[in-house]
Amino acid sequence: MKKGFLIIAGATLAPCLTQAQTPGDTARVVNLEQVTVTATRADNRTPVAQTTVNQQQIEAARIGREMPFLLELLPSVVNYSDNGTMVGSTSFRIRGTDASRINISIDGVPLNDAESQNVFWVNIPDLGAISKSLQVQRGVGTSPFGSSAFGGLLNIETRPAATQAGTQFETSYGAFNTWNAAANVATGLIKDVFAFDARYEYVSSDGYLEHSGLWQQTLYANGSWRNKNQLLKASLLYGEQHSMLTYEGVAEESLTTDRRHLYTEYHDGYYPNETDNYQQLHAHLHYIVQLPHAWKLNTAAYYTKGKGYYEQYKTNTSFSKYGIPTQTIDGTAYKKSDLIRRKGLDNDFYGVNVSALYAAERLNLTLGASANRYDGDHYGRVIWAQYNTGNISNNHNWYDNTGVKDEWNAFAKASYSLLESLSVFADMQVRNVRFNMHGMDDDYYEKPRGIMDTTYNWLFANPKIGVTYAPDKYHTAFVSFAVGNREPNRSDLKDADRGGVRTPAKAETLYDWEAGYTFRPTFGQFGINLYYMNYRDQIVSTGRLNDAYREIMENVPESYRAGIELTAAVRPLRQWQIEGTLTWSRNKLKNYTHYSTQCGNSTDWNYIADRKDFYKEVTIAYSPDIIAAAAVRWQPSKNLSLALTGKYVGKQFFDNTQTDSRSLDAYFVSNLQAMYDFTIAKKTNCFVQFAINNLFNAKYCTWAFVNDFAAFADGSPDYQELRYFPQAEINWMMKAGIKF
Repeated sequence: MKKGFLIIAGATLAPCLTQAQTPGDTARVVNLEQVTVTATRADNRTPVAQTTVNQQQIEAARIGREMPFLLELLPSVVNYSDNGTMVGSTSFRIRGTDASRINISIDGVPLNDAESQNVFWVNIPDLGAISKSLQVQRGVGTSPFGSSAFGGLLNIETRPAATQAGTQFETSYGAFNTWNAAANVATGLIKDVFAFDARYEYVSSDGYLEHSGLWQQTLYANGSWRNKNQLLKASLLYGEQHSMLTYEGVAEESLTTDRRHLYTEYHDGYYPNETDNYQQLHAHLHYIVQLPHAWKLNTAAYYTKGKGYYEQYKTNTSFSKYGIPTQTIDGTAYKKSDLIRRKGLDNDFYGVNVSALYAAERLNLTLGASANRYDGDHYGRVIWAQYNTGNISNNHNWYDNTGVKDEWNAFAKASYSLLESLSVFADMQVRNVRFNMHGMDDDYYEKPRGIMDTTYNWLFANPKIGVTYAPDKYHTAFVSFAVGNREPNRSDLKDADRGGVRTPAKAETLYDWEAGYTFRPTFGQFGINLYYMNYRDQIVSTGRLNDAYREIMENVPESYRAGIELTAAVRPLRQWQIEGTLTWSRNKLKNYTHYSTQCGNSTDWNYIADRKDFYKEVTIAYSPDIIAAAAVRWQPSKNLSLALTGKYVGKQFFDNTQTDSRSLDAYFVSNLQAMYDFTIAKKTNCFVQFAINNLFNAKYCTWAFVNDFAAFADGSPDYQELRYFPQAEINWMMKAGIKF
């Protein structure tokens, strides 16, 4: 049996056994490991726009970066960060669509939070460290378990338990006092049937912005039992994070004077305990079996426990908002006060997935079904008030409510080869969702809708069809059509803006047309993809945030996204590789009416009515026309590699009025990385890595919001209060590791 060394990012990480090199039963087991993601992944004959990132590429980029920044070179991806660095609260968009509308899974298990439909990467730091591969599908994609996809899918495959025993340590340190330390242990195969891996990691950083520091820890354990035809795999992933709040952003006037200064209501600097605190546990159990007649069966049971809160100092806020009576002290009545509040949640998510896969000479068939439940408690507490006669408890109950979401999902998809070069694809998914909200909301004392006792039901059918033509190994072309339906998330149902009035959002529908062509000559690969995404009742950002710092959304009846995506990768010389992507798109709302608050004058701010501004066609918020990325990689020797990357993101508007004063300038950011590995003993491998981020010291912002806006009937200029999230200037990171 031939052994080979897997060279990752210039570092020899471990001896590896590949399926191609390993005969017999081991190859069969490796194939079973892949079944955990096969049901929801696309292959090279599936007619969808897709990119797969392998383990070598993940390791090359994984130096002080959370998951969204591992995807930054992929087509149509824009990533961003709250604290200005690549760790902490980060996220990404695909084709202008935010992460709450992207289906994200790990080993086929839904990772999106059921209520917000988002993934908070800060809660599970450095997930790339346990990832074997990542696949991004753009558009509706193939049917997944979990929520529907509107911008795309991110499918994460974790690394299987190592077949050889070993230990690995790594650490990194860089700008803004960012520090990381991690340790891995692996038993290797015991009696050829059992293997166990574990990894612990600690991350801390001061953050780029003031008062944006954090510390995180994560623990991952993965055990498996296997024989010739079966695999039982269990994994635990625990993440814990404590981070300073950056929700308020940087005021517009501070961008030119002190771009790192976060807005704060505290009187003397920053309130020390203004923090976000959360812990999350994911437990997965997979059983995979090879059945007769080319069938494989994969069953998965999963449970996620999440719990946490954020604490915040509020200045001169009305007691009435919190259900607290006026406080009279020494004859003075206080209707407002400084106070400290906590908003928290405690949730459980559990379910099962079942998929059956059939692979024959001409037919590939996948049948899948899942069911899950989310049970979440939300609460708010006032833990201190400046003016308190004694009738405000130290843990005043402000609000309590619950959300219970039940979902079942079933799909069938098949690919059939009509000819050796021509295959057809069909996919049908049915989703049923029931969501109940009950209790007092955080605006209970302000608005009639503060009491929630509502049940929503949705039944969706999401068909997909396509054709792939591949006459030889050099050329592949496809066309496809897909329908996606998606329910609003919890915030959309509570806070969505429809016609200037906050009413529950409606479900949205996407009709997605795609056509692509890939050419693979011996020296590289070139691709082109065309898409037209036509929406009904698309839910888009208004550019404003609610009291929990989530974007307030609105339904827009007519809208579309249309674009062209170009990809290229060439190896002009053995030591050199050049790659790049370019997306040009139009992202428009049609017949759109924008509502804003109108007052009589700027002196007394007396409310009159909502102002209506009509737009025949206007650009969708956070949807740049141009997104481009490129990388030049050079490996002058077996042990040394260097990479220069660049990312360009065009101008973005952060509301839907296409107003220059509410836009983010286009930006270009370049990074430089160097990696070197060496051996100090027969079975001891070391590596060092160095990165300079934002090489040319660009000063840019990746997102912003409208904190307050008012128009005046007397002709006075509009008032607007804008907040921004600047990103780090030039900075560095160094990493080193040893494995034996």
